[in-house]
Amino acid sequence: MALIQPVKDGRVVEDSSDASSSTSGSGKKKNVNNTMGQEQFLQLLVAQMQYQDPLEPTSNTEWVAQMATFSMVESLNNMQQAFDKQSANALVGKYVLINDGDNGYVKGKVDYVTKQDGKTKISVNDKLYDLDKLDTVADEEYYKGSVLANEFHEMVKLLPDEKNLTVNDAGLLKSAREEYEKMTDSQKQFVEKDALDKLRKLETKMDALKATQFTGLVNGLPSVSDVEAADEETLKGYVASLKKASDCYESLTETQRKNVGESTMTQYQEVTTAIQEAEKKFGHTSDDDEDSKDDVASILQQILDELKSQKTE
Repeated sequence: MALIQPVKDGRVVEDSSDASSSTSGSGKKKNVNNTMGQEQFLQLLVAQMQYQDPLEPTSNTEWVAQMATFSMVESLNNMQQAFDKQSANALVGKYVLINDGDNGYVKGKVDYVTKQDGKTKISVNDKLYDLDKLDTVADEEYYKGSVLANEFHEMVKLLPDEKNLTVNDAGLLKSAREEYEKMTDSQKQFVEKDALDKLRKLETKMDALKATQFTGLVNGLPSVSDVEAADEETLKGYVASLKKASDCYESLTETQRKNVGESTMTQYQEVTTAIQEAEKKFGHTSDDDEDSKDDVASILQQILDELKSQKTE
């Protein structure tokens, strides 16, 4: 049986029945696969030989040249497919950027490589993408930098704006700053400028809020004359207020302390000195409390040491 393939309008027709029925029914033309494969090329070659001019036949050299050219193209295609497969397999575990068209860029690690519909596809974030959509392959440093930057961006998104910032948000700001500082210089390049600017503005606002909080606590302290005139019971309340102010001051950073006014610091030091003097008058000081705590801790340590020595014996 001869290999004869009909040709219509310069294209190989897969089946004569398809050509006759392509315009029937709904009137829509049937799509014809025009991809030239080895079988189609041979069919076209046979058709060319059958319908050639018998008076001027194509020479054997030309037939061989066409076959050689097609074989070369076929070999190159096979080599390209093998190369694509090998390249795709090498991507497994690598961090990549995929150009997903209108959906923007997708980034993630390549989980595996597979073949679907004759095309090599890579799986990124549980979704398959054509290999030709691959845009960038990243190294480990790039991957870590991108991940850390994303974590930092998510933390910054959780932070309130400047108008709603309170001293209670100090812990969130500290965590975000620590997340940024643990990055290397190259990894910090992945951080978006807007996110870093937001953190810096909030930190500046927090410095002012913390300084204002301390100033408010100092303003709530008694005057020196009130301390000097206080009885022992009243003095205890003054001591508690001073402790709140002292704890607040100890929690301030160097930048926040610089935001505290000089008059506030003078008032704080004067009241602190007055309360210490008043405590001495009643025969009780804050240092006595610390000494008492140290004594208790010392006794407990001695008990633990004795128990350990008994077990070893």
